[in-house]
Amino acid sequence: MSSLTLITPEPDQLYRVNRFYKKNGHKGKATPGDIVFWLEQSDQILAAVRFLNTSDGLLLRGLWVHKSQRRSGLGSALLKQTRLVWQQQACYCFPYGHLEDFYSRNGFTLFADRGGNIKGTHSIPDQLYNQLKSYHQRGEDLLLMGYQPPCD
Repeated sequence: MSSLTLITPEPDQLYRVNRFYKKNGHKGKATPGDIVFWLEQSDQILAAVRFLNTSDGLLLRGLWVHKSQRRSGLGSALLKQTRLVWQQQACYCFPYGHLEDFYSRNGFTLFADRGGNIKGTHSIPDQLYNQLKSYHQRGEDLLLMGYQPPCD
């Protein structure tokens, strides 16, 4: 079995990650403005993630693992291999409720729960909190989690 390779695609390669997302049940699509990474083996994408630059930091979008490879550690491996990107500034994500432990193990903290209740002493950007409320109004079981780099 060949080893995993971390790929940072050029914009003209984004069709590959979008095809991967679609085949594996993810609704989102990578765009040229996204920061995209994937892990591949033998030219097959096994896990992918994209980040969006916002005025409040990075927004982690679309961390997705191939259907046949879930719970194999690939999601954690991808986050670990990309941490130099997302740990340089605030990074937020809206994971499904059942993924809270996964993101906690990978350095993220719960900022707002399924009910929209703010946890701890976190300062949550209004835009992200309003986005979370909108998700909840549509019946989506999402949390707001984030990573804050240590203060110097």
